[in-house]
Amino acid sequence: MSHMLTLSLALAVALSTAPNASAEKKTQLKIEVKPTSAVVYVDGKRQGSGAKPIVLTVVPGKHTIRIVHNKDEHQEVIAVKKGETTKWSWAFEDDRKPAQPAQPDEPSAGPTNEGSDPGKEK
Repeated sequence: MSHMLTLSLALAVALSTAPNASAEKKTQLKIEVKPTSAVVYVDGKRQGSGAKPIVLTVVPGKHTIRIVHNKDEHQEVIAVKKGETTKWSWAFEDDRKPAQPAQPDEPSAGPTNEGSDPGKEK
Protein backbone atom coordinates (compact mmCIF):
# COMPACT_ATOMS: atom_id res chain seq x y z
CA MET A 1 0.00 0.00 0.00
CA SER A 2 2.73 2.50 0.85
CA HIS A 3 4.31 1.95 -2.57
CA MET A 4 1.01 2.92 -4.25
CA LEU A 5 0.75 6.07 -2.10
CA THR A 6 4.30 7.12 -3.01
CA LEU A 7 3.56 6.66 -6.70
CA SER A 8 0.39 8.76 -6.54
CA LEU A 9 2.21 11.51 -4.60
CA ALA A 10 5.01 11.56 -7.18
CA LEU A 11 2.44 11.79 -9.95
CA ALA A 12 0.60 14.63 -8.17
CA VAL A 13 3.86 16.57 -7.74
CA ALA A 14 4.79 16.02 -11.39
CA LEU A 15 1.37 17.22 -12.55
CA SER A 16 1.39 20.28 -10.33
CA THR A 17 4.82 21.43 -11.52
CA ALA A 18 4.26 20.69 -15.21
CA PRO A 19 1.82 23.54 -15.96
CA ASN A 20 4.10 26.11 -14.30
CA ALA A 21 7.16 24.92 -16.20
CA SER A 22 5.38 24.91 -19.56
CA ALA A 23 3.71 28.27 -18.94
CA GLU A 24 7.08 29.91 -18.35
CA LYS A 25 8.63 28.44 -21.50
CA LYS A 26 5.64 28.77 -23.82
CA THR A 27 6.62 30.77 -26.88
CA GLN A 28 3.59 32.02 -28.77
CA LEU A 29 2.66 34.05 -31.78
CA LYS A 30 -0.67 35.92 -31.72
CA ILE A 31 -1.86 37.10 -35.13
CA GLU A 32 -4.80 39.41 -35.81
CA VAL A 33 -5.66 40.39 -39.38
CA LYS A 34 -8.44 42.25 -41.18
CA PRO A 35 -10.67 41.72 -43.04
CA THR A 36 -12.16 38.46 -41.81
CA SER A 37 -11.73 36.82 -45.23
CA ALA A 38 -7.93 37.28 -45.25
CA VAL A 39 -6.06 33.97 -45.04
CA VAL A 40 -3.07 33.58 -42.70
CA TYR A 41 -0.03 31.41 -43.43
CA VAL A 42 2.85 30.91 -40.99
CA ASP A 43 6.03 29.32 -42.34
CA GLY A 44 4.10 28.23 -45.43
CA LYS A 45 1.26 26.50 -43.57
CA ARG A 46 -2.31 27.79 -43.55
CA GLN A 47 -3.26 28.65 -39.97
CA GLY A 48 -6.65 30.30 -40.31
CA SER A 49 -8.27 33.57 -41.34
CA GLY A 50 -9.00 37.02 -40.02
CA ALA A 51 -12.30 35.81 -38.56
CA LYS A 52 -10.67 35.39 -35.14
CA PRO A 53 -7.23 35.94 -33.56
CA ILE A 54 -4.82 33.07 -34.18
CA VAL A 55 -2.61 31.98 -31.29
CA LEU A 56 0.17 29.52 -32.14
CA THR A 57 2.80 27.92 -29.95
CA VAL A 58 6.02 28.22 -31.94
CA VAL A 59 9.73 27.62 -31.51
CA PRO A 60 11.80 30.71 -30.71
CA GLY A 61 13.37 32.37 -33.74
CA LYS A 62 12.26 33.82 -37.05
CA HIS A 63 8.92 32.99 -38.62
CA THR A 64 7.42 34.08 -41.93
CA ILE A 65 3.85 35.36 -41.83
CA ARG A 66 1.99 35.71 -45.12
CA ILE A 67 -1.48 37.21 -45.39
CA VAL A 68 -3.52 36.76 -48.57
CA HIS A 69 -6.72 38.68 -49.35
CA ASN A 70 -8.20 38.47 -52.86
CA LYS A 71 -5.26 39.46 -55.10
CA ASP A 72 -3.43 41.35 -52.35
CA GLU A 73 -0.68 39.77 -50.30
CA HIS A 74 1.62 40.84 -47.49
CA GLN A 75 4.59 38.89 -46.16
CA GLU A 76 6.78 39.66 -43.19
CA VAL A 77 9.47 37.84 -41.21
CA ILE A 78 9.29 38.36 -37.46
CA ALA A 79 11.48 37.21 -34.60
CA VAL A 80 9.81 35.46 -31.67
CA LYS A 81 11.67 35.41 -28.35
CA LYS A 82 11.69 32.37 -26.10
CA GLY A 83 9.00 32.41 -23.42
CA GLU A 84 7.17 35.44 -24.86
CA THR A 85 3.94 35.99 -26.75
CA THR A 86 4.65 38.09 -29.82
CA LYS A 87 1.63 39.98 -31.15
CA TRP A 88 1.40 40.85 -34.85
CA SER A 89 -1.46 42.46 -36.72
CA TRP A 90 -2.19 43.57 -40.27
CA ALA A 91 -5.14 45.23 -41.99
CA PHE A 92 -5.50 45.46 -45.75
CA GLU A 93 -6.28 48.93 -47.12
CA ASP A 94 -9.67 47.74 -48.37
CA ASP A 95 -10.73 47.75 -44.74
CA ARG A 96 -9.58 51.33 -44.17
CA LYS A 97 -11.38 53.00 -47.12
CA PRO A 98 -14.36 54.28 -45.06
CA ALA A 99 -11.95 56.60 -43.18
CA GLN A 100 -10.57 58.22 -46.35
CA PRO A 101 -13.61 60.33 -47.43
CA ALA A 102 -13.02 62.54 -44.37
CA GLN A 103 -9.95 64.09 -46.04
CA PRO A 104 -11.73 66.13 -48.78
CA ASP A 105 -14.03 67.67 -46.13
CA GLU A 106 -11.11 69.55 -44.59
CA PRO A 107 -11.61 73.26 -45.39
CA SER A 108 -7.89 74.02 -45.78
CA ALA A 109 -7.33 71.30 -48.40
CA GLY A 110 -9.66 72.72 -51.09
CA PRO A 111 -8.60 76.41 -51.26
CA THR A 112 -4.89 75.57 -50.95
CA ASN A 113 -5.02 73.23 -53.93
CA GLU A 114 -7.09 75.65 -56.03
CA GLY A 115 -4.73 78.53 -55.20
CA SER A 116 -1.66 76.61 -56.34
CA ASP A 117 -3.14 75.52 -59.68
CA PRO A 118 -3.40 79.01 -61.25
CA GLY A 119 0.19 79.66 -60.21
CA LYS A 120 1.32 76.66 -62.26
CA GLU A 121 -0.49 77.93 -65.37
CA LYS A 122 1.31 81.30 -65.41
